[in-house]
Amino acid sequence: MKAIMVVFILAGGMFGLILLLDFIMGTAPNLLILKALNPFRVMEPAEYVIVFLFALFFCIRLLKSYFKKKKKQNESQTN
Repeated sequence: MKAIMVVFILAGGMFGLILLLDFIMGTAPNLLILKALNPFRVMEPAEYVIVFLFALFFCIRLLKSYFKKKKKQNESQTN
């Protein structure tokens, strides 16, 4: 329960910081929440590539560990 509360408090604090920084930079008040909730709208093409590579790397590591566990399980069942 504590961990969930910490996550919510940190997420709320970061969201508030994002809103405050955007407000200080002069973003229109009606766009503050939209900009904070949709970060992909303000991304550059290079940032899209980095996010895609990160997701690809994550999926490859996930599949690699899955197949490693599967292989280990199959070896233990045959012995």
